[in-house]
Amino acid sequence: MNIYSHPIALILIGGSLDLENNRLYETIKADEYVFATATDLYNCLDIAECHHPKAAILDFAFIEHNYLQIIQFLHFLQIPTIILSDDLAKNMVQYLSMAGIFATLKKTNNELELRHALAMAVYPDYLDSIDCVSQSQSFDLALIQTGKQNKLQDVVNKAIRTAISQMSETIGCKIEFQPAFFQAMSPLFLQKKMMDTLGNHLLSVAQINFTGNLSGSAQLLFSCEAADAFVLGINGGGDVGSDKFKQDKADIMGEIGNLAISGIVGTFSNTLKYDLGYVVPNYIEGSAEEIFAALNFNMRSTIILLMSHFKIMDFHVEGDFILFFQGRLLLDFMFRT
Repeated sequence: MNIYSHPIALILIGGSLDLENNRLYETIKADEYVFATATDLYNCLDIAECHHPKAAILDFAFIEHNYLQIIQFLHFLQIPTIILSDDLAKNMVQYLSMAGIFATLKKTNNELELRHALAMAVYPDYLDSIDCVSQSQSFDLALIQTGKQNKLQDVVNKAIRTAISQMSETIGCKIEFQPAFFQAMSPLFLQKKMMDTLGNHLLSVAQINFTGNLSGSAQLLFSCEAADAFVLGINGGGDVGSDKFKQDKADIMGEIGNLAISGIVGTFSNTLKYDLGYVVPNYIEGSAEEIFAALNFNMRSTIILLMSHFKIMDFHVEGDFILFFQGRLLLDFMFRT
C-alpha cells in the first residue's frame, strides 16, 4: 500500500498538441498527482469549471487570443495557473503576474523550476507566503473588453423585456424594469449574498428549474407583502387570511410566473440554441434561506447570478427576476458566440 506525503491532486495540462502535453506530463508526473489534458480550449476550461483541479499548466500560445478572460476565469475558480512560454517579453510576464497568474516559466530546460512552482501552487499550506484567494471573490464581467460582456447583456435584457412584455399584457399594467446586473461566484457565497440582500423576510417565489445543455433556475420573486398587494390588485380586493385568497395567490403567481420566466428561459434557449428542459413553475413561500438552500447547486460549480428589479406601477408593487446559471455560460460566450 502506497503512502503519500501529500493529498492526491488533479493537475490540468492545456496545450495545442498532444505530443507536447504528454511530454509535459512525463516531466512532472509524481505519485501525488493525477492529470487531465486538453488540446481544445473550451474543453480545457470546461474541465476546470467542472472538476476544479488543484493547479493548471497552460501553454501561452494555447490561450493567447483569449488570455485575459481565461486568466480571470481561472482566478475566480481559485485554480493557481502556471503559464509556459519561451517568447514572452519581461513586461508581459509582469502583466500576467498582476493579472493573477501564479507563475510564468520557460517551456524548455525548466524541470526543477516547474516542479517547484507546481508544488507551491498545489500545496500552499506548506508556504507562508501564499495568500489564498477569498471565497467571496467574484468574476468581474466589466473587465472583459472583447464585446462578449455586451452580447451576454443583450441576451439577458432581451429575455427580461420579453418577460416584462408578457406580464404587462396579461395584467394590463405598466411595468418598469432595471437592466440586469451580473455576478459570478461560488454557491456558498451566492447563498450568503442572497441572505444579505433579501434578509429574513418571507418571500413569494415562482420558480423554474431547467436542465439540458445548461442547468440552472429562474425565479419571479416578491416579498409576501408585495405578492398579497399584487393579488389584491388583480382580484379587486379580498381577505388575505382566507383559504380562497391563498389559493388565488398560488394560482395567480404560478400563472404569471409561467408566462414571465418561461419567456426568459425560452429566450435563452432560442438565442443560444440550447436544448433546455423545464416544466410549469412551482410556487413556494418561505425565507430566503429556505428557498435558496433548496436549489441544490453543485457545490464545485461556479454560479452566475443575473438579477433585474422591476416595478408594477399601477399596483405600487416591486419584485425581481433572478436567474442562476452554471459558469459554463461564460465559456459559451467566450468561445461560441
